Amino acid sequence: MDREDLLAQMIATPAIDRSFTDWPEVLSNYAECLAALQSRLDQKDMERLIRVGADFYRTLARAEQYRSNSVWEDRSS
Repeated sequence: MDREDLLAQMIATPAIDRSFTDWPEVLSNYAECLAALQSRLDQKDMERLIRVGADFYRTLARAEQYRSNSVWEDRSS
């Protein structure tokens, strides 16, 4: 499967309808998957997947901060 196939599959696969604030659990699930695959991956692949997880975390944390600030600003108006 190439990158485009994998991306399409991720987008099309149904997932649990979570609250926006459940993103730490999603990141924890990702870490659990990495732990299970660790013995099958070389160090370079593990480092790359960890960087992707870090990017995912920071993106979601910024989105959560933005959402929280927007909600707060709406209430203070």
